[in-house]
Amino acid sequence: MLRANAITKRFGRTLALDAVDFEALPGEIHALVGENGAGKTTLMNVLAGSLAADHGEAILDGRPLQAGSPRAALAAGIAAVHQSPMLFERMTWEENLALGGFDTNAGALDLDAIAMRARSLAAKLGFEMPPAAATVENRSVAERVRLEVLRALSFNPRVLILDEPTSVLAPSELTAFLDLLRNLRGEGRIVVLITHKLAEAIAVADRITVLRRGRVVARTTPAQTSEEKLAGLMIGEIETQPAASATPSHAGDPVLQIENLTLDDHSGRRILDRLSFSVAAGEIVGIAGVDGNGQTELVELLAGARHSSSGKINLHEGPSGGAMAVIPQNRDLDGLILDMRLWENLILARPLRERVTSHGWLNTSRAIDLCRELIDRFRIRAPGPETFASALSGGNRQRLEVARAIASRPRVIVAHNICRGLDLAATAEVHRTILDFAFAAGGGAVILISSDLDELLAICGRLLIISRGKIRETNPGERDPERLGLLMAGARD
Repeated sequence: MLRANAITKRFGRTLALDAVDFEALPGEIHALVGENGAGKTTLMNVLAGSLAADHGEAILDGRPLQAGSPRAALAAGIAAVHQSPMLFERMTWEENLALGGFDTNAGALDLDAIAMRARSLAAKLGFEMPPAAATVENRSVAERVRLEVLRALSFNPRVLILDEPTSVLAPSELTAFLDLLRNLRGEGRIVVLITHKLAEAIAVADRITVLRRGRVVARTTPAQTSEEKLAGLMIGEIETQPAASATPSHAGDPVLQIENLTLDDHSGRRILDRLSFSVAAGEIVGIAGVDGNGQTELVELLAGARHSSSGKINLHEGPSGGAMAVIPQNRDLDGLILDMRLWENLILARPLRERVTSHGWLNTSRAIDLCRELIDRFRIRAPGPETFASALSGGNRQRLEVARAIASRPRVIVAHNICRGLDLAATAEVHRTILDFAFAAGGGAVILISSDLDELLAICGRLLIISRGKIRETNPGERDPERLGLLMAGARD
């Protein structure tokens, strides 16, 4: 049995865990749910040895685990997959897996043998590995998460802790992954599944523990609860549905036009193949696709971080100017600088920096006041503007990115997996914010790129599918999730 006894953990003035008791039994999948900042990841880090609790202890099979020692936890049989992948960016995926349990030779390092064992395990999970010798820095977030799962399983752990593992999986990949969890349970392992997707928790878990503001508020089973009950336990009476905003009777003028956009990599492989589409004022256009089909490269082109091989990107500025704001999917690497304070991260956006700068001089007090205003407006759970971004939970980092984009008053927002890792209430708030931005007077244009079909179907007017670098628009008759899932997976008409 894995047990946490009266775990308490503070970060400055923030009480992250308040005398939390938790237990998981061999041969069970135990779901741990709660809103952003509820303490789920902190508890996971205590159990996995990444953090030492201020009070209380973690116990496995009646033996206390060494506090604050990932090595001791791993030796005891506890492996964790974190929400933000912890990989060496400049190393190949084979080299990263060699740092796990795949390398069993005491002599020379055999990367080919490691790759073979990894591909065999990946096939059982239902996904493919990257090309040989590909560095991690060039892989998508979903591929990074898969590598983390493989590395954790390579240790043959007795306890596997997963923090939001399905948030970047496409519908076609989800069933195989949940089956994998069931297989691990059948082998007598303990699987602790941290998730915001309540339907998944009910579908796969044997028991469910609910955390709220650092405390356990419920212990239940799927047979005794429902999505609605769990949502109420997690977030209370907060409204979790997007605000009803009427879609405009007609879209405005085109704001962004993409014509025959093509991108080839250094070896000549085609990544994006003559993409053409437009987005009008007051319109939310969704792009659905399995991660790794060119979405990241499209976002980088729109952000100006890459140059296309051919084609055009035309942004039409309005009477009051306005440009494009991009919210990347990897908030920790591309969206924020974690070692900087919240107000410093906000003024990385030129429009916000210009609002607090006069004659070339930065007015720090104005920047801090602006940050405090946005913290309140976007319900970012943080002690204040001077807090370092690294101290925020994953969901609150995401809210900070959204706050910066909206406050910049752009004409176009490009958002990539904008709700990854967000709880129900935070997701609803982000959706309301996006709807308000698009349908306000003057109308903003939104490109929402996501692997979450429920999200896209909920708030997008038009829906495009990207597969193998090509894009096509769907018609209303194709809005069936199963049909869309097949198209995302590469099925042809």
